[in-house]
Order: sequence, then C-alpha cells, then structure tokens
Amino acid sequence: MVTSRKQRIRQRFSRAAGTYDAHAEMQQDLAACLLKELPEGPGAQGIERILEIGCGTGHFTSFLAGRYPEARISALDFAEGMVQLARKRLEDKGNVSVLCEDGERFLVACPGTFDLICANSTLQWFDDVGAALGQIGQLLSDHGRFVGVVFGPRTFSELGQGLSQVFGQEVRLPPYGFPSGEKLEAMLGEIFSYFSVQEVLKLKEYPSLLDLLDHIRKTGTGGGQLPGTLTRGRLQQLESWFQATQGGYPATYQAFVVRGEK
Repeated sequence: MVTSRKQRIRQRFSRAAGTYDAHAEMQQDLAACLLKELPEGPGAQGIERILEIGCGTGHFTSFLAGRYPEARISALDFAEGMVQLARKRLEDKGNVSVLCEDGERFLVACPGTFDLICANSTLQWFDDVGAALGQIGQLLSDHGRFVGVVFGPRTFSELGQGLSQVFGQEVRLPPYGFPSGEKLEAMLGEIFSYFSVQEVLKLKEYPSLLDLLDHIRKTGTGGGQLPGTLTRGRLQQLESWFQATQGGYPATYQAFVVRGEK
C-alpha cells in the first residue's frame, strides 16, 4: 500500500520529470561522487546483476550500462514521468530493464540477489530507511556491494528557518526527517562487515528567492506541510528575511556518500 506521503512525492517527481535534468546539478554532482565508489577494472569481475533504486530519468543508469556492459541492470523508479524518460534515454541499452516500481516494496518482494546495488539521492524519501538498508543487505550476493547517496537533514536549512520566521511557528521541510550521518553509520554497521559514510556539504547561491523556489519545484524536491498559504505578502516577508539574515538566497545541500560490503 502506498501512503499518502509517498503518493505526494511520486506526483511531484513525475511532474518534474521534464525539467529535472536541467535543474538537478547537485544530484548530478553527487552521481559523479558515487561513480568513484563503483568497482572497475579487476574489481568489476563477477558483477553480473545490478539493481538501481530510484533511477529517475536514467542519467546514472547510463553510466552503469557503460561501465558494466555485460551485466544485467534492473533500474526502477516509482514516478511514471521519470520512468518514461529513462526508457527513452536507455532504449538502445539491451542490458537494462527500467521498471516502474516502489523501491521499498520491490526490496521486500524481490526473490533474487545482486552483485551491486545503487541508490542515488533516493533512500531519504523512504518510509523506513533502516528496513530498506536491511533488505539491501539481504539481496546482495556473497561479495556484493551497496553504494548510495542519501541527502541529510541540513538540506534547505535556510529556507526552513525563513519559513518558520514568516509563519511564526516551526516549519519542517522534508529534509527535517532525513537521516543524519550518525544514524546512517549505526544502520550500516548493523548490516555490513565494512561500511563508510562520507559527508558532502555544499552551499549554492541563487539569484533570487523565486529562483530558489523554482529550482525546488522543477526538481520535485519540495513539499512539506506549511501551516498556511505562501501568499504574496509572505513571499515578500521571506525575501526580506533572506536579505537581512543571509545577504542573499543561499541553500545548503547536505549529502552522505555511503558504501557497504558484505
């Protein structure tokens, strides 16, 4: 059963599919970090089955297909708009199957094993990250590896502070519930004999408040329950808060590059 929260996330990402690649610079930068964690050369021998959770438009999947042309790759995403674009991008890749599936449900129901499981900027949206990581550990082959990028709770912290000021009460944007580095270490330590968690912290300046909000909308990474409507007057208050306290329109992005081996 898909929760109402999950359904809202699915709808946002599906609507953002057509604009995602042009605005998801941070996710693409993090994909480059993830590539460094992937086995290559002699270390890639024996990688025959790959699972990618949350393939989006297939940007990272195309790298996987290029590095492991002999492997069978199952790439899944639960946003139909993303899946349509991924299938189009990867239509010439005979070793890739793109599935429209909810990642958490797939992990529970999947009967097979994989030599490599990847998840770029995906797991933080799951209802139970710890349970999903446990399932990933069970689905890995004896010498399998998991690599992923998970966004952390400091992401969009400036915007959350500003909205809290404007509404006069705490506003919790979605990253508020994302796992911290310490929590990820504790989760991974219970599952893998070897694991690592590397923090990536970046600050991006936007030309205006509308540019910041537009970026969030066009990547599908927004949401959260605001205590009221973001009217024109409140937008003006929010803009004034950014100028007075931040001297501009910054957004913090906190992410963790994680790796686990059995």
